[in-house]
Amino acid sequence: MDELRVEQPDAIDVLWYPKKRLYLKPFLGKAIDLAGAARELGIRKNAMSYWIDRLLEVGLIREVHVERRPRHKVRFYRCVADKLRVGLMNAPLASYEDVFENFHSRWKQHALTALAESLERQSSELELCITSSDTSGVFSTIMPKPGSSLRDDFIYYWARLWLTEAERAALQAEMDALYDKYAALSNRNAKREQVLVHLIQVPEGWRTARNRNSGAA
Repeated sequence: MDELRVEQPDAIDVLWYPKKRLYLKPFLGKAIDLAGAARELGIRKNAMSYWIDRLLEVGLIREVHVERRPRHKVRFYRCVADKLRVGLMNAPLASYEDVFENFHSRWKQHALTALAESLERQSSELELCITSSDTSGVFSTIMPKPGSSLRDDFIYYWARLWLTEAERAALQAEMDALYDKYAALSNRNAKREQVLVHLIQVPEGWRTARNRNSGAA
């Protein structure tokens, strides 16, 4: 099966949390035995045996075939679909942050390494600036030395903007268009300059406003 929507609560509990769904990884897109799955994840066979039983129990993997060896049988398992989908409304509310933490962790170390290399290349022209504000306390940023004509070879912004709904929609459209433009130019085989891009723009404070309005009611 190419794709499956998962609605069973016990299966959703496994899929939703990154530390649990890690144990499903060896079975996605291929058949593998217990020893092979344990080796791929770098865990003991008895721990992998527990998770195979658990994944079978909640219906996320199935036994696909058995190989007969001289002294024993080797069972092979595969995920019930190559792509699994879970509705957000079925997810544990307290763990929505985990969705983005999982996305973030995939790229975080690559980005940190590239940013550190950029600072190293330009360190003779840069300074760490430390200041404070009423809302954020003490914080730091990287700035060129006074009088320097250095142009950073990276962009790293965090900012809070106050906009109208129309302005926010325009910002989102422009960021989408910018990504689409350069994604269309990307060619891994023909171009050498490798660039990491991370765009984020999101309304802030919805949960706080909702709670405040609920209290007023």
